[in-house]
Amino acid sequence: MKKFIITLAFVALSTVSVKAIELGIFSATVGAASNSGVFGGSATETNFNDSGVVGASGGGDGHVREESGVFTDTFTSQFIELNIGEWISLGYEHTPDSITTPTNVDKEGSLTRERSTFVDFDDMNTTYVKLNTPFGLYLLAGTVATDIKIKITGGGPNTYDNKSINGTITAAGWQKFIGDSGFGIRAQASYMDFDDVTVTNGATTATVANGGLNSVKADSLAGASAKVALTYTLGRK
Repeated sequence: MKKFIITLAFVALSTVSVKAIELGIFSATVGAASNSGVFGGSATETNFNDSGVVGASGGGDGHVREESGVFTDTFTSQFIELNIGEWISLGYEHTPDSITTPTNVDKEGSLTRERSTFVDFDDMNTTYVKLNTPFGLYLLAGTVATDIKIKITGGGPNTYDNKSINGTITAAGWQKFIGDSGFGIRAQASYMDFDDVTVTNGATTATVANGGLNSVKADSLAGASAKVALTYTLGRK
C-alpha cells in the first residue's frame, strides 16, 4: 500500500510541466473537520504471575486472555493541502483529540484488585495524496501515524509503555465551493488499517513488587470514519 501511495504521488507530480509551474497553478486549502468513527481490533494479554508462570497451573493471576471488540468515538481534525492545478492535492491532517476506547473493568467489586483499563489513540497524523474530479468527487490515499497509550487505574502497580503505530488510509469524498468565494464544504468517508503492536509493562521478570510480567499484543486494528469539513482555499482561480 505504501509503495502504491509513493507511486501515485510520483505519477501525479510528474504530470506538472515547468510551464505550468511558471504560470502559478499552485493554491492552498485549509480546513477544520468534525469526524465520527467506528474502530475495532483484537488483543491478547499474556500475564506471568508472581512465580513467573503463565496459566492456571501456576496459580495466582497468570493467564493468557484474548478479547476483541468495536467502539465509536467523535473527534475533530484540521488539515492543510497544497493544490497542484485542479486535479492533484498533497495534504497533511492532524487530530488533536484523543480517540478513546470504552473503559474495561476487571475483578469488579474487589477493594484491592479491581482494575479499570482504557486506551487512548493520541496525535493521529495523516499524510495523503488526493485526486480531484470535475464533478466535485475525489479519491484519497495516504499513511497514518498515531500513539497508543494504555491507561490503568487500580489493580496493582502495572503500567504499560506507550507505542507509536503506523497504518494506511483510503477515502472517497465530495467537495463544493460556496459561490465564487474561497470557502467550501466537504464530506468524506474513509477506512484506516493499522499495523500490529505489542506493549509491555516494562518488567523483565515477574515479582510480587511489580505485579507480574505482562504484555498485550493488539492486531486487526482498523477503523472507518465519516467527516464533514469547512474549507478555505487561498489562491483559487
